Amino acid sequence: MSTLALVSALKDHSEDFEFYPTTDEMLSAVRKDIQAILSDPFSDKYPIFSALDVGAGDGRALMRLTDGDRYAIEKSLMLVERQDRSIVTVGTDLFAQVLLDLRCDVIFSNPPYSHFGAWSEKIVREANAKLIYLIIPVRWQNDKSLQSAIESRKAETEVLAQFSFDTPDADRRARTVVDVVRIRLDKHSHNRGRSYRSNELRVDPFDLWFEQHFAPQSTVADCSNLDPKATIEARAKKLISTDRELITSRGLVQALSDFYQNDLSDLVGDYERICGLDPVLLGELGVSTEALAKGLKLKIEGLKHVYWRELFENFRPVTSRLATKTRQRVMDKLQASMSIDFTPDNVHALCAWLIKNCNQYFDDQLIELVERMTKKANVINYKSNVKTFAEEGWRYGRTPEIERYKLDHRIILECWKALDYGYFGDQSPTLDSTVADLLNDLMTVANNLGFETRHEAPAGRREWEAGQKVLFHFTDRKTGQRAVAFEAKAHKKGTLHLKVNQRLMCRLNVEFGRLKGWVRNAQEAADEMDISVTQAQAAFHSNLRLGNDALLALAAPLP
Repeated sequence: MSTLALVSALKDHSEDFEFYPTTDEMLSAVRKDIQAILSDPFSDKYPIFSALDVGAGDGRALMRLTDGDRYAIEKSLMLVERQDRSIVTVGTDLFAQVLLDLRCDVIFSNPPYSHFGAWSEKIVREANAKLIYLIIPVRWQNDKSLQSAIESRKAETEVLAQFSFDTPDADRRARTVVDVVRIRLDKHSHNRGRSYRSNELRVDPFDLWFEQHFAPQSTVADCSNLDPKATIEARAKKLISTDRELITSRGLVQALSDFYQNDLSDLVGDYERICGLDPVLLGELGVSTEALAKGLKLKIEGLKHVYWRELFENFRPVTSRLATKTRQRVMDKLQASMSIDFTPDNVHALCAWLIKNCNQYFDDQLIELVERMTKKANVINYKSNVKTFAEEGWRYGRTPEIERYKLDHRIILECWKALDYGYFGDQSPTLDSTVADLLNDLMTVANNLGFETRHEAPAGRREWEAGQKVLFHFTDRKTGQRAVAFEAKAHKKGTLHLKVNQRLMCRLNVEFGRLKGWVRNAQEAADEMDISVTQAQAAFHSNLRLGNDALLALAAPLP
């Protein structure tokens, strides 16, 4: 869809919040400056860094600026849907979002010009980043609130370039002249023309926020022996556990959000009352501004963490369907998001990101699993693929470029080690962790293909003996009967033998062929793989996909 068509669609849905995509020239100026500041002085490689785009649109600027972690705040759900799956949406409304705890290297923003001043001021005051890049009208230097924010952060500003949106290369033209402004918040020094940077910010954004909201002048004692984070976590957990009835009636997301907002309001109110006391009295009591700020910061952090963790517990039906490495990547992303505000919009944005990414992960991990089991003894060509491969093509762990194939239901894999007998070789055998991950991933993919395996014990917790088969079962979702999904034999020399349920292998092969683009429909799958059309129809598109109902389930009242 062209930008003009996209803008028209945004207007039709009342979601055009001044979407003017940043031009390539502007992004090139920002990229060049980032490289000059963040790159290794002994390398000409473009640096990898984390970035937050506030008002990210369809994500094109983030994709151009960094290959590192990408975070976005964007109000238009249509634009969020068009963002690359590597982009994590951490908020939808800047003014309902606190940036203090969202740590990243760079913040970029091409704000709505009708209120760029308030937008830019909030970013500057709350940014927990080394560098800020703003695409803002040239009159920014006359904005007193923005200038005050820059001064409060003791920041350095520099105009990198000046551009107009009224040029042929602008995807959406406007008679606006803008500066590309860099605002530097980190401590750094110069020596012989070379810049040395520090991860330390000149002014901590939380300290600035605390000073604006609270006004005690006492500077006595530090209360360093207190653990306010643990205190607030314990209180929040107790509230959640005792009010399950409210969660059931109002829906998980809304109930948790209400709990969080009430806790946060009470917490800030307590500190406001303390700070309203006479400064001399606070000094006599041994209370300092520094101690109060530290306590409040830790309590807010603990409050966010406990509510996000409660929500993540309810993601298990989704994350349990991810393979080992994929699940860890997703959980790492979720853990990194625990510092953002716990609001319904942020929760729904994060859930939407999870669903969008997991659907792709479900397909990717199926392909990866089959390719891990692709060895010469396990491969059967499609009927139309008459090409054969010489023995040398499989040597040294290589896999030749096979055009179209399926796997036999009997699999033989040569592993570096299948069983572990301990350092001296005198212990009872346990399954090697790499082999255990493979078998667990096979169970996960089988579950996504309709073979219920979620209640099966993981491979690593089972008893293993060399050459003895171990059975992995599934439960038929229609009849409730258990049957064997696959059996595995691990041998002392490192060989792993698998015998996979033929119905499961049929689904695995058909979905692999579909995802690789080798078969376009059930009839083609039947013809190529020598199976019935009925079998092919049952297998085609059988891999799990999450829909919007998964997101709505979190918001709906619980049964």
